[in-house]
Amino acid sequence: MRFSAGGAAIVCLCCRNDTFDKDYRQLNSRGATFFGLDWANRNATILVCQRCTHISWFMSEPDRMKD
Repeated sequence: MRFSAGGAAIVCLCCRNDTFDKDYRQLNSRGATFFGLDWANRNATILVCQRCTHISWFMSEPDRMKD
């Protein structure tokens, strides 16, 4: 899939590929983990390059571009 952020197409910083797999990761903080509140941590969207597997992190979800 192809994505954009802020109106610009996203390309891999390593290989210049423009197709990615999207997933989500939890951003853990020591305080929340210490108190057993991992569920309260924020999530980030990650895009994994389909060519070289470089991972790009986004705090706001990128927009999917139409092919």
